[in-house]
Amino acid sequence: MAEPHEVSHGDIYHKLGALEGKLDAVIASVGEKRTDLNEAFLRIRELERSFAKWAGIALAASIVIPLLVTAAAPRLHFLSAPATTSRPG
Repeated sequence: MAEPHEVSHGDIYHKLGALEGKLDAVIASVGEKRTDLNEAFLRIRELERSFAKWAGIALAASIVIPLLVTAAAPRLHFLSAPATTSRPG
């Protein structure tokens, strides 16, 4: 049979101290990850706003430009080549 191992209060305190150190390291790591994640979400939010702005500009341009061309079309004079008639010969 295995001998019973006696655990002293010192052993318990030592193990608790080691566990507390590891827990502090995990908490610090989680804090770092949270900061990194917040920075990433901030960058994504800025990209989305920029994309939405340019999409709005493109939408407005796709509406305004055809209206301007339609309104200006009667005033535009295009040079055309004189019509040539061919005579059978």
